[in-house]
Amino acid sequence: MKKKKETRDQLERRINNAIVFVPKDKESKTIYFSERGLRLTVTSEAAVIETGFHRHVFSNVTASGISRPFLYTRRLIEIANENDCKTEDGYSFAKLLEVLKAKEDQAEYNLAVYTEWWIFNCFQPLFSIGESAAESWLVYEAYLHNIARNAVILSEKTEDMTNKQFLDAVIKNMQEFTAEVDERVIFPKKTDEERIKEEIAAIQETENEQVLNTQKEG
Repeated sequence: MKKKKETRDQLERRINNAIVFVPKDKESKTIYFSERGLRLTVTSEAAVIETGFHRHVFSNVTASGISRPFLYTRRLIEIANENDCKTEDGYSFAKLLEVLKAKEDQAEYNLAVYTEWWIFNCFQPLFSIGESAAESWLVYEAYLHNIARNAVILSEKTEDMTNKQFLDAVIKNMQEFTAEVDERVIFPKKTDEERIKEEIAAIQETENEQVLNTQKEG
């Protein structure tokens, strides 16, 4: 059955009651990387990074000044739109990296890779919460790891600290934090057949997400 078109009053009520509302404007830019199910959008006031199941909205400014997530997202969209990264299935992030890597000037490639790392770091833990032994431990481990990093980042620096010294300090903190943790199995051993079934299920879930994103695009 065809969905009834909303009236102007109904639309206004929905906008006024919206928890998150990011209107497009004349400065809006967007790109959708179909193989990642990843959409990036910027307006004059916000940057939106989303997949079919979640959405991050970053304001263009923060308490300390201009928003770096906003700037990097906007520049990545501009780079994607300025280069040939389109395939039969739509825009491809993998193709974008190939095109940028082939250039003599690697500045745009480095920015794209750096932003990809940041996006992965944002997205990777989003759905890690759960009831299994592995899920609960990984959330706890990530929490401890962030505490260990922050302890080093915020510590007094009476002399220069190198990247390796930073890693050593984080590892030392993690070892101290986990010294008295009770050891238990979080990843039970699995047969090859069980592992293959799980991989197939994961592939199916990814395909379902891509279908959902395609439907949203339509």
